[in-house]
This record gives sequence, structure tokens and C-alpha cells, in this order.
Amino acid sequence: MFTCAGGWRLSCDGRETEKREILKMGKKKIPLIYNPTAGALKRDAEKIERLTRSLARQGIAAKPLPTACVGDATRLAAQSVNDGAETVIVCGGDGTINEAAQSLVGTETALAVWPCGTANVLAREMRLPLDENALSELIAGRSARTISVGRAVKPGDGWQRYFLLMAGIGLDATIVNGVDLGLKRLIGAGAYLAAGLGYLARMPVTPFSIDLNGRRHESTFTVISNAASYAVCFTLAPGAKMDDDKLDVCVFNSRSRLAYLTYAFLSMARGLHTRISNVVYQPAREALANSNDKALVQLDGDVMGTLPMRFEVAPGALRIIAPTK
Repeated sequence: MFTCAGGWRLSCDGRETEKREILKMGKKKIPLIYNPTAGALKRDAEKIERLTRSLARQGIAAKPLPTACVGDATRLAAQSVNDGAETVIVCGGDGTINEAAQSLVGTETALAVWPCGTANVLAREMRLPLDENALSELIAGRSARTISVGRAVKPGDGWQRYFLLMAGIGLDATIVNGVDLGLKRLIGAGAYLAAGLGYLARMPVTPFSIDLNGRRHESTFTVISNAASYAVCFTLAPGAKMDDDKLDVCVFNSRSRLAYLTYAFLSMARGLHTRISNVVYQPAREALANSNDKALVQLDGDVMGTLPMRFEVAPGALRIIAPTK
């Protein structure tokens, strides 16, 4: 390391030179909310530093804001909106992204996502780059799409929560609730497979009913989707689009292990399960499930309570940094 004219110290890797060039450009500041316990960040602790450097090369100064507990991403995003942030970057899994989105829906602040979770369903749906350099270029270019979001409402008590991807009632929420978090940290998505197999072995069915487009349907598993992607390799709502003004609802009503294994297999083949006669698949702007207060509900992969709940669409409610083509 040595000193050159002007007093700048240069190291062999050129980082001080890079710092001077960045200062010349004049940087915009963007909050970077991240979950330190997200799978990819635990495996590679330098990811945040690399993303910060990559953003700096685009003239953007990131302000790292780590979360420490459930709800922190919502609080930090709300604070960022109040501070006038044009964009908020969220680094973590779909659950952390969902938390931050609670404060961004209905505002002019755009959501930028750097996927570092287990499934990264939103990243696949929006075709987001995983490479930090490509992502930094996308954020700097402010290429944005306006998407609709779903909203789950508890009738009568004022509780509501947005979901970007899907709401699941019954089977999948029970599986999510049974995931071993220690195993998830070790093997990622495999923990959900283990929980799913455990569910099928016990088959603890919790029936409920759902009102959809003027008709009532009995069900043991229903997914209300805002996106075609579901998890890993499954496609439960092949017709869903995040930028339209409806949700796609898929209603299953079986108590058979073989039936659900068949549905799972067909859902991996471009959503062929929707062609089975006893599966109801319809677009809707609203659905109401209210007949069993023991049926669990998950939103974007996190269990959020039990029925009754109403599910509705909030059209054009969120701006998200993503490729437009």
C-alpha cells in the first residue's frame, strides 16, 4: 500500500481507487434491508458486502439495515418510506420480502429484491437475476413493473395482511407449520419435503369450505394464487399473472394420500392437475373461507393464523424493480 498525489492510499486490489471514483460520481442512498439468518447469507457472509460494492460501482450507496426479529423488515421499510426512499432493497427469502412489502404496498417506493432464501419463488416469477452485478445494473436502471397483490382479511376484527405470491389453506399451511427449522437451516427446501412426507404419513385432514364466484366448495387444501410459481418445481396456478386484477384459486377436496401424490406429480408438469374433474380452478377477485377455525392459513410461506379469512386482490398496488420484458 502506498500514497499517491492528493493523499489517496491505494491497495493492491484497487478498492481505494474504486472508492475515489465513486465519490466523484455522487451517490444516491438506498436502504438495504437484509435477514442475516437467510440461508444464502449464512452460507456466504460476504454477500452483503459484495452487493454493496457492486451497487457503489453503479453510483448507489446502500445503507445496510439488518433485521433482528420478526416484524423488523416491516418496521425498517416503513421508516424508509417515511424518509423518502425511492427504492428499498430487500435481501432474504420470500418471508422477509413479504414483511417489507407490508409497508411498501400503496406507496410510490419501489421494492428491489435480492433473493437469498430457500425457495425464492418471487425471484423466479419476476425473472430476477441472482448475480449481484446484474442485479445492481437493474436497480440502477430503475426498470420497474407495477403488480397487484393479494390481501387476507380477518372479518370483524380489522386484521389484514398482504401476500405477493399465494395464500394456502389446510394441507400446505399444516406442512409449513410442521417444518423443522433446524433441518431447514441444514438442507433448505428438503426440510419442506420431509414435513410433507410426515404429513402424508399422518394425514391430519382439516376440512373447510370456501365461497368462490357465488358457489360454496368443500376443501381440504386451497391455494389462492397471485403468481403461477408455487414452490421449488410446483405450479399450482398456471394461469396466474402478477400484473392482472384477479387471483387464481385452486380447490382440492381429497382425503387420499394417493390423490395428493398424483396432484403433486401433475403440478410439476405445467399444472396438469387443473384438468382433473374434481379439482376446481377458477379466477376470482374475492374468496371467503369461514367454516373451520382450526384450518391453518399460510401467506407467502409463513403461517399467519386460522380461518375465517377473506382473500381479495389489490390491483396495481406495488412497484417492483424487475425486467419489463
